[in-house]
Amino acid sequence: LFSWVINGWSELPREIPSEALAQVWWYEWLKRNPEQSHEAIAQGRLTHEMAAPVGKMDRQAWQLLFDGMPIGAMLRNLGSLTQLGVLGVDSRKNLERVEAVLNNPNHLRRGRIHPIDVLKALKTYESGGKFGRSKKTWTPVSRIVDSLEKAVELSFEVVEPTDKVFMHAVDISGSMSYCTVSSVGLTCCEIATTMALVTAKAEKNYTIRGFSTEFKNLRISRKDSFSSALGKASNQNFGGTDASVAYHWMIKHKFKADVICFWTDSESWAGYCHPTQALEKYRQKVNPKAKAVYVTLAPYQITLVDPKDPFSYDLGGFDPTIPRIIQGIAMGDI
Repeated sequence: LFSWVINGWSELPREIPSEALAQVWWYEWLKRNPEQSHEAIAQGRLTHEMAAPVGKMDRQAWQLLFDGMPIGAMLRNLGSLTQLGVLGVDSRKNLERVEAVLNNPNHLRRGRIHPIDVLKALKTYESGGKFGRSKKTWTPVSRIVDSLEKAVELSFEVVEPTDKVFMHAVDISGSMSYCTVSSVGLTCCEIATTMALVTAKAEKNYTIRGFSTEFKNLRISRKDSFSSALGKASNQNFGGTDASVAYHWMIKHKFKADVICFWTDSESWAGYCHPTQALEKYRQKVNPKAKAVYVTLAPYQITLVDPKDPFSYDLGGFDPTIPRIIQGIAMGDI
């Protein structure tokens, strides 16, 4: 195998050298017989990365690839498979396989599929080719969109409801939609809304609002799909970032939250009051036991947390375990 990687094969061996080199042999055979894609894929168990660049690919060839396609490759190729006709409203058996793979927690876990990967696949597929690098276009199949929606939720780690009251404050300031996290092709606002909704879906008592220099009702509930929630949050992006407005609103309306979760890029600069000061006032006037969690999706050089406050937590990035960590904080396990 090492010799093939370094030198390749100038001539194809008549026989497959060994079981370990069987897939390599069929790949080399297909390079020399590009018309024979069906046989090479079926006999050599070739993946699309091997077959597509060197073989003649028709619908049947892609069907053969789809039949053995792992979850990661499936997420990346849903649009292409739809455009080619392998996936369509009338391809019931194939749609059942998509559903069985994407909505299986074991497949998601073994494939090490990050929720943001699924969210990106959802956004790309739902766009019909308008989003992402692909030059292909397709008509999205509703059942696949539904499967992707469910897969986003399943890919996060959550536990049973805590019965605590949650306030989810999503940063909807201009900076949240101005920049895209290049590695995933999504804005901080889209990531924040998704993670807040996943956490909310695991709970019974929650409110989701958006903050900039105001604290607005985003009208997002656990009944929202991820697509509809993204639309509601993205349409609200404006202004500066003042996390303290969430506390001012909760004080004014006597909203008693056990856990206040901020989903932000941490560039909070507007307003006359630092969030730590506003939290102190909230505890004095409404709930002295309130816990504050600041999830910074694009960690910066500042923090909104008082390091001396044992009930304020600073989390960075968008790891899929964050909703579960928040539930652990709510229950006092962390």
